[in-house]
Amino acid sequence: MYHSICRMLCFLLAWNSSECLKILQIVPGFTNSHVLFNYRLAETLKYLGHDVKMWTQMEMAMLDTGNNKLPEGVTEYRIPIHFKDTLKTQGLKVFQSMMFSSGDAYDLWWTGQEFKDMRVEACEQMLNHDPKVYEEFSRGGFDVAITHFHDICPLAIAKKMGVQRVIWITHGTSIYDFAAVQLGLRTQAATVPHPLSSAGFSLSFWDRVQNLLWHMSLLDFVNLPQNLLADENDFYRNLMGPEHPDLWDLCGNVESLLINGERMLDFPRHLPVHIAFSGALGLPKEGKKAVEPWLEDILNLKSDGLIVFSLGTVSNTTNMPQQMTDSFLGAFAKLSTYTILWRMEKHVPGVEKLPHVKIVKWLPQKEIMKHPKMKLLIAHGGYNSLLETSQAGVPAVLMPLFADQKINAKRAQRFGIATVLDKLNLTPDNVYGAINEALTDPSYAANAKKLSSMLTDQPATAPFSSLQYSLKLATAKKPQYFKLKEAPRGLRGGDTKKATKATS
Repeated sequence: MYHSICRMLCFLLAWNSSECLKILQIVPGFTNSHVLFNYRLAETLKYLGHDVKMWTQMEMAMLDTGNNKLPEGVTEYRIPIHFKDTLKTQGLKVFQSMMFSSGDAYDLWWTGQEFKDMRVEACEQMLNHDPKVYEEFSRGGFDVAITHFHDICPLAIAKKMGVQRVIWITHGTSIYDFAAVQLGLRTQAATVPHPLSSAGFSLSFWDRVQNLLWHMSLLDFVNLPQNLLADENDFYRNLMGPEHPDLWDLCGNVESLLINGERMLDFPRHLPVHIAFSGALGLPKEGKKAVEPWLEDILNLKSDGLIVFSLGTVSNTTNMPQQMTDSFLGAFAKLSTYTILWRMEKHVPGVEKLPHVKIVKWLPQKEIMKHPKMKLLIAHGGYNSLLETSQAGVPAVLMPLFADQKINAKRAQRFGIATVLDKLNLTPDNVYGAINEALTDPSYAANAKKLSSMLTDQPATAPFSSLQYSLKLATAKKPQYFKLKEAPRGLRGGDTKKATKATS
């Protein structure tokens, strides 16, 4: 009965697969943005007629706005992670403060070590979780698992639940080397900017040198060091014993990689058919007001337009330095003809003198971006903000804080839709200058509308076609026909003896 109803739904939705799928979604509950993205993915899968169950590891809820709502019809099991060292939790607070500082080499190395230890400990707790829970998931009969690739522990979780097919999915456009190698793709450091670099579209010789150093630094550096994978694999080998496949072997179960976002926003690179961009995910809010009445009243205030200032859900704005706050406040004082929505978790002294500036703790950014009075987004350059402003055709002022936000700002500059601020060099005058340039130079608005039209004009007309095709590849009877041969084991973190055997 269940499969009959499911097939009927799929037929009505023009889904070209022969059956609907039972999907296990393994979610990294690191931040609100990770959870929100996965909820949108689950909502989309449910819309396509699939049965979705989520396994969410809750460990690094840096900022809980309480606005992530589980999609209707989707079930979720949340597994809390408790670190033995309470300093790990304190370290997260330090990391949030570091976002607003320079983030020197030692800070990046220290962060990498903290995250590495946390990943291995979290993996241990999840794999040793209540056997009854694993039994329940194993009875689910999942056709495929969709999981993040921040580390390779989710492959072990899927294996323990009896799931043989896996799709990796990113939360930004970043494809790190360890995942690319498993799928037969090599990152070319000479031509493709590293996700954490600040190199742009045109790489000078020095840019290429720095880019190569960034790739090398992943061995024991930045947020998710590559040697984490070796430590995680050593733990798994000791847990399972040498007679069982290790995590590198389980990488062979990964049939495809789905990249969050639009391919057009990324830098040019060759991708095989089983690595694809998802496009927009999530469903419009039909039958409901896009925004609450109190917010609608603010949006409808008489003004020259609406400016939204939001630094996303990862950064905790209670840590914003006073100079940064004062710089934006001083700039906003010169923009009295606009309505400014400022998403902020703390009180800003002096804002009461600016009636056109409205402080809010949360706002539905995706819905507001579509408002006809929307003129400008001021953001940190997170990928969700880049995607939303590009789709809406709205210019932006970007102030990168950490991680891939510098490269996202370069993406926006490449299309001529944004000005960029240096977080360490802010004054009321240069903040106002960046905002005023984006508002008054007509090329920014024209380029933004052009980019929005380009993203709308897609060759495929079926909804969520990339997601559907990735599912089709992952569940094909002979998926090896659709993917490249993965690298020998020695090139991807295993021992060299087996690598020699693999290449002989």
